[in-house]
Amino acid sequence: MARLFDIQQFKLINKYALRDFSRSYKKLWVVTSTLFVSLLLLSLTFSIKEALNSEIENNSKELLGGDIQVDSDIDPLPDAVIEQFNELGRVSATIEFATMLSKEGESPVFTELRAVDNNYPLYGEIETTTQGASKKIFSSTKNPAVLINESIQKLLKVNAGDDIIIMGQKFEVAGLVSSVPDLAESAVFGEFAIISMDSYKKFGLSSGGSFLDHKYRIKFNNLNDIQEQENTIKTIVAYDDRIQTRLPGQSGRSLSRVIDNFSNFLNLVSVSAMVIAGIGISNTLLSFINQNNTSIAVKKSIGFPSSFIQTMYFYEIMLILIMTSVIAYLIGVFSPLLANEFLPEALGIDLQPSFSVLGYLNIFFIGLLVVLIFSIPSLYSISEIKAASLFRNTFNPVSLNFSLKNILLLTILVLVLTTYFVSQTNQKLYTVFYFVSFFGTMLIFYGVSRLLIALIKRIYKFSNNSYRIAYRNIVAKKSLAPIMTISLGIGLTLLLTLSFVANNLKKEISDSIPSLAPDLFFVSIDRDVKGDLESYIKEVDPSAEIEFSPMASASFISLNGTPIEEIVSNNNRSAWVVRGDRRISWSEKPKPDNPIVEGQWWEPGIEDELFISMDSRAAYDLGMKINDKIVLNILGRDVTGTIKNFREVDYRDISINFAIIINKAFANKLPYEYVGTLKSGLPSSEILAMVVEKFPNVSAIKIDRILKQVSEVLNKVFIAVTAISLIVIIVGLIVIVSAVLVQTTFRRYNNLIYKILGVDFPTILKAMTMEFAVIYGTLIFFALSVATISSYLVVENALQLTWYFDFGLALWILVSTAAVSFLLIMLANRSIFSPKVYPLIRNE
Repeated sequence: MARLFDIQQFKLINKYALRDFSRSYKKLWVVTSTLFVSLLLLSLTFSIKEALNSEIENNSKELLGGDIQVDSDIDPLPDAVIEQFNELGRVSATIEFATMLSKEGESPVFTELRAVDNNYPLYGEIETTTQGASKKIFSSTKNPAVLINESIQKLLKVNAGDDIIIMGQKFEVAGLVSSVPDLAESAVFGEFAIISMDSYKKFGLSSGGSFLDHKYRIKFNNLNDIQEQENTIKTIVAYDDRIQTRLPGQSGRSLSRVIDNFSNFLNLVSVSAMVIAGIGISNTLLSFINQNNTSIAVKKSIGFPSSFIQTMYFYEIMLILIMTSVIAYLIGVFSPLLANEFLPEALGIDLQPSFSVLGYLNIFFIGLLVVLIFSIPSLYSISEIKAASLFRNTFNPVSLNFSLKNILLLTILVLVLTTYFVSQTNQKLYTVFYFVSFFGTMLIFYGVSRLLIALIKRIYKFSNNSYRIAYRNIVAKKSLAPIMTISLGIGLTLLLTLSFVANNLKKEISDSIPSLAPDLFFVSIDRDVKGDLESYIKEVDPSAEIEFSPMASASFISLNGTPIEEIVSNNNRSAWVVRGDRRISWSEKPKPDNPIVEGQWWEPGIEDELFISMDSRAAYDLGMKINDKIVLNILGRDVTGTIKNFREVDYRDISINFAIIINKAFANKLPYEYVGTLKSGLPSSEILAMVVEKFPNVSAIKIDRILKQVSEVLNKVFIAVTAISLIVIIVGLIVIVSAVLVQTTFRRYNNLIYKILGVDFPTILKAMTMEFAVIYGTLIFFALSVATISSYLVVENALQLTWYFDFGLALWILVSTAAVSFLLIMLANRSIFSPKVYPLIRNE
C-alpha cells in the first residue's frame, strides 16, 4: 500500500483490475444496483433542492414584488411617509384581508382578497389564463371586476363574465389568475382573488377590521446603491416598532425552510439506503473474494503482496462507484424539469437544470465514505488467503476482518460521514439524533439475529427433517439471519414508523377533530354587529351552539427588558407566539377547557395593571416564568404586563383559543372585535349562505373545507413517504437476494447431500419456509416494537395528538413485505432445488 502512488505500480493495478473487472463484473451486480439506487435518490434530492433555492434567489424581487416591502398591518402609512417613499422610487400599495365571495345558489367561499393599485406589480406580472384579463380590474365599468383563482371558480361554479358578490357589492369575474408576485407565502393552496384599489375605496370595502394588512412595495430609481436606500426606508419607518420591512432575500424564506426540512429528511433516508446498500457491498465483496481465492492464491504465489490485491479489488469498486455516481448525478441534474409538473402553478416557479462539479463531488464523496466503511473489512480478509493453499487443494472461506486497526478506521469514517452530513443541514441536532438512532437500530437488529441463533441452539431439537434443515441453515456460519434482520428490519421499521405517524395524523384530521370542531369559524366580527348576528343565528337554528370572544391586536416587544428577537430563535417551535402581530383576548375567569397548570388567576377589577396568562407550552419553550415582565405593543403603545399564570391550551378542536389572555378590567378600554364559532344541526353551507346574505361584511370559515384540504395534503405526504420508505426496503431486498445468491454453492451442496439421502423437494421447501418464518417473525416483533415506540413518541410528544395503533395497517404492511421477500428468496434459490448428483461424485 505504501507504493500506491508509484506510477508503474498504478499502471499494473489498472491493468489487472480492468482485466478482472471485464471478466467478473456480472458478479458485482448487487454493488452496482444498490449503489445506483441510493445515489440516485441522493442526487434527486440535492438537485431539486439546489434548483428550488436557485430559482428563489434569482427571482427574489419578483417573489417579493419590489426592492423592499413595508408592512404596516392594520393601519395605513401616513401620506407624508409615502411621499418620502416616492422620492426614492416607484411605490405600489396593496391591502389584503379575508372576506366572503358568494354566488346565488352556491355556498359562500372564504377568500384572501388583495386590493392593488395601478402600479402593481413593480416586478413580475399578474399571470392569467386569458390574455389581458388583468387589465379589466383597472378599467372603469358599470360593475367592478375581480380576478379569481381556479379554486374559487370550482367552488362557486363561475366563469369569466359571471357576477359574484363581495361584501354586498356585485363584481364581474374578469378571468382566472394563475400567479402573482408574493403569492408563494399566502394563498397557493387556498382561495385567492384580486380587485383594484379604486374598487376597494369606491364600494366601501374598508371594514376588514383588524385583519387588514397594508403593504407597500418600492422599486428604487437608483439601483446602484440599494443598501443605502434600504437603510433610508428603515429610518423613515423607525418611528413605529410595529412596522416591518422585508427584503428580496426574505421573500421565499418560508418556502426555503420547508424545502430544507423535507430535503433533509430525504437525504437521511438516502443515506439509510446507502448504509443498507453497504451491507450488500460488504457481503458481495466477501463472496467475490471467496470465489476468487484460487486466483488470489496464485497471485500471491508469484509475488503479489496482499496490499496489491486489496488495491486492485478496491479499484474495481471505485470504477463502479464512479460510473453509478455519474449516471445518478446526470439523471438528478435533469430532475427539476420533471419536478415542475408537480409544483403548483401559482408559485410562479420554473425550475431549471444546473450542473455543478461541487454538486457531483458532494454525492461522490458520500458514496466513497459508505464504500470505504463497508469494503475495508472484506478487503482486509484477503490477507488470510495463503499461497500454500494451492498445494493442499483446499480453501477455507474467509470472514470479515475486524482487527483493532480496522475498527478504529471504521469509527473515524463513520464520524466523518455523520459530521459531513450534519454540517450540511440546519437541523443539526435532529440529524445527529437520526444517525445515532439509525446505527443504534442496526446494532439492535444485529443483536436480535445473534440472540435468535443462540436461542435456537438451546431449544428442543425436533426429529422432523424440515425442522432439522431449517435449524442447520439458521445456525450456520453463513446464516441469512443477520443480513435479513438488519437489511429488511431497518427498512420495515422506517416504513412502519412513518406509516403509523401519517395514519395518526389522518385519523386526527378525518375523525377526531371533526367530531369536536365547530361548523363555522367567524372572523373579525364588529362589536356593533355581534348581537344582531347572534340573534339571527338563534332564529334560524334555536339549538345552535354559539361562542364569541373579544379580540385585539398586540405584538411582543421584550421579556424582562430583553428584546424578544434576541431571546427566541427561528427554530423555536413556539416562535409564532411572539412573531409579528398576535391576537389577544380576555375573560372574567379561565375557560374550563383551558385549566391553569401554574400560578393563580388575577383578582377582578384592577384596571391600571396589565396581567397576562400564557399558553403553558409556549411559555416553557420561550423560557417564561411566573411574575416575568412582558412588554406588549397594544395599539401603538408599549404596555408592561406581569405573567400571572400558565394555561393548558388544546388547539386540536379548532375552537376559540388564545395563546395570550389579559385581564378584562384592563382590556375594557381597548377597541376590539369578536371572533366566534358556530356548531349547528343545519348544513354548514346552508346556514353560511343565509348569514352572508343577511350580514355581507361578516366572514366565516367552513371548518370541513379546511379539514378536507389538510386531509388531501396529508394523503399526498403519506404516499410520498411510503414511496421513499419503500426504496429503503427495495435496497434491503436486493441485499437479501445477494446474500441468498452468495450461499447458492453452499446450499446446492447441502441439498445435493439431502437428495442422495432421500430428502424430497417438499421437505426442503418446508424447511426454507420454516427458516424464513422464524427469522421474519423475530424481525417483525422488534421492528413493530421500535416503530410503535417511535411513532408514539412523535405523535404524543412532538405533535401532541392522541396515538392510535392501527392493526389493519400494520398487518397489511407486514404481510405484503413478507410475501414479496419470500417470493424473491424462492426465485433466487430456484437453481438449488433440484441439484444434479453426478458433479458431486466427480468432485466438481
